[in-house]
Amino acid sequence: MPVFHGRDAHVTGDFARAPLISRAAAVLLCAALRCTAAETPILPPFPAAAEIRAGEATLPAEAAPDGLRLPVRFDGPHERVYWDIPLPARIPKTATALQLTLSCTDAAPIRGLSIHLQSGKGWYNASPAFTSGQRRRLDLPRGIFQPEGRPGPWKKSHTLRISAWKQSAGTTLITLNAASARTDAVAIVRASDTTAPGETALADALTDRCVRLLAKADIPCTVIDDSLDALDPYTLLLLPYSPTLPSRQLSRLTRFVDRNGRIIVFYNASPQLAASLGLRPGTWQGSEPAQPWSALICDPSRLPGAPARVPHVTTSIIPPSVRPGTDARVVATWADDTGRNTDIPACALTPRGVWFAHVPPLAYPSAAALMNTLARSLCPNLGLAPLPPPAAPAPLPAATVANEMRAAWNPLPTARHPRGWRGLLDQLAAHRVNTLFVHWQSAATPLYTQSGRRASVDTLAEALTAADRHKTALHAWVTCWTLEGAAPALITRLTREDRLMRDAAGNTLPWLCPSLPENRVLLIDSLRTLARRGVAGIHLDYVRYPETTGCYAPATRKAFEAARGQPVAAWPADVLPGGALAAPFAEFRRATMTTFIRELRAALRDAAPEVSLSAAVFPTPAAAAAHGQAWPEWLRDGLIDFACPMIYTESPADFNAQLAACLAAAPADKLVPGLGSGADECQFDAVTAALQIAETRRRRLAGFAFFAVDDELTGSLLPTLFPAP
Repeated sequence: MPVFHGRDAHVTGDFARAPLISRAAAVLLCAALRCTAAETPILPPFPAAAEIRAGEATLPAEAAPDGLRLPVRFDGPHERVYWDIPLPARIPKTATALQLTLSCTDAAPIRGLSIHLQSGKGWYNASPAFTSGQRRRLDLPRGIFQPEGRPGPWKKSHTLRISAWKQSAGTTLITLNAASARTDAVAIVRASDTTAPGETALADALTDRCVRLLAKADIPCTVIDDSLDALDPYTLLLLPYSPTLPSRQLSRLTRFVDRNGRIIVFYNASPQLAASLGLRPGTWQGSEPAQPWSALICDPSRLPGAPARVPHVTTSIIPPSVRPGTDARVVATWADDTGRNTDIPACALTPRGVWFAHVPPLAYPSAAALMNTLARSLCPNLGLAPLPPPAAPAPLPAATVANEMRAAWNPLPTARHPRGWRGLLDQLAAHRVNTLFVHWQSAATPLYTQSGRRASVDTLAEALTAADRHKTALHAWVTCWTLEGAAPALITRLTREDRLMRDAAGNTLPWLCPSLPENRVLLIDSLRTLARRGVAGIHLDYVRYPETTGCYAPATRKAFEAARGQPVAAWPADVLPGGALAAPFAEFRRATMTTFIRELRAALRDAAPEVSLSAAVFPTPAAAAAHGQAWPEWLRDGLIDFACPMIYTESPADFNAQLAACLAAAPADKLVPGLGSGADECQFDAVTAALQIAETRRRRLAGFAFFAVDDELTGSLLPTLFPAP
């Protein structure tokens, strides 16, 4: 059964480009502890500074009243500094997580942290997210630590290694205030091939998403494997994705519930598991990609304290149904792609558990509030407190440039509003959004032509009319080389004609090969036609290669050999990363993509000279160049009018560092950074949004763009940041 429809480069489902979580621990946030866990102090007392081994090019640790000071200095070629700290106490056998409390007032020189525990002949490694601040708590469930070498038992770890990785030259100070072991009452079950055969990568990603969601919900948790052979310590289990539960696991879950344990189940079709909660799993339902379900609409009469809506886009669901005569109740239903309530169950609550019709939602503030409310209702003995009201953001400084662009990406070719385009454009304009990127086309296929539950209709003229009422600039957002969302007949024809990319093993990839002139003509002709329809601009996405997985097709080899003037002896080995020709091949990829941009710019100047051309790009020039995306050169040569580097992060240090890298490569008046209000990588609140907007204004950038239009943006963020008059 399908799980996701990946809509575009930025959102749920595009695991190739923007993995949901690249490393498990990178999703962990600081979690405030309640009665859901017991702590055992490990540090302090701290060992003497002389007992702490500093790594190469690392300044020695220093004892201090508030902990152990770790001075960070990056002034040479070394990418890492680290300290090995002996642990005076063993980790308890029952511990499910390690917690560190760290302080750092300026994390700008630091790209990230890694935490190692030494045991036996190896190490356990985790890489938590880290931001500057005083006494930040890092929550590290045992299940996210990865073994290196041949480590002994986790509980016998005797050395803690803290490593800081270089972002830029500079100095700062990290203080280790405390370390403790934690025993949790809440566990997330990470599926293996046993319960998610052939889908462990997806299961890992959804487990990590669930960890992030619970962290934002202030629910401390650990991660356990799907053997489910030691459930006695736990009160609440969450199954983010275990679609195939063998009889042994089903029996253990049923016994767990019968012994007063509680479970939260996502996207499952097991009749036995559902029956243990007083529910029935419904029949799988799917929608066409152009018309997905868009949000959970909560019923406050059935779940007091729940948020009104939680954004969650999907094209596949297994809605639960309530068994008659039970205390089960549906507490949330699905909204369709226009935002209307469908009355299809999205979440059911029973005295024994919760059942979601799809996978865990992204960790929006509203999703965290929903999980907190459900957990408190389901397990009052955990002692969870309600989440505090959202903090008020600092007042925004005034715009520092004339005609500041305040944009948003709309991921569908339709308006997610009951009143259509007019309703959506009215809503956005009321909160000062003056530019909208509408996802109109994939490759050469207009997205509205996809068949769906309703008749496919070209609504671009309607959208332009609605935008004109408010002088909102409407740009047609086009995914270029990927065929995601393209018509099946087109994909079949292009495959037959050998016009697609190939990976190093010769397998076809669902991407157009840019080395073929006919593919460039296909895109340019379609964009020329689109530009003539009155849009303010053409906004390019996926104007790149798919990392190093492609392209190694015969057409690419032929074009590369022609550019070099000599054949490649060992294809593709010589051009793969580490190969003898890797560097010239990377430059060839950049030149090929730049040639396409140059040809497109010339075509648009002839067809519609008033139409702007822009691109969504990787946020650092180095990362972009690795994908053939030399966007600083495109700006320098006037091939695009502005770039939108997608700086999707909740970390102030990361945001500022990536923004600085962009400004080192391009002028501020050509940059409109993307802010990740609803991206896979982050879902921030109004406080973080205000900080990022303030930084763009301080640096006098051309504007900013929210990703993406959803219920969180229109219902919470925009009204908070830009109240309607």
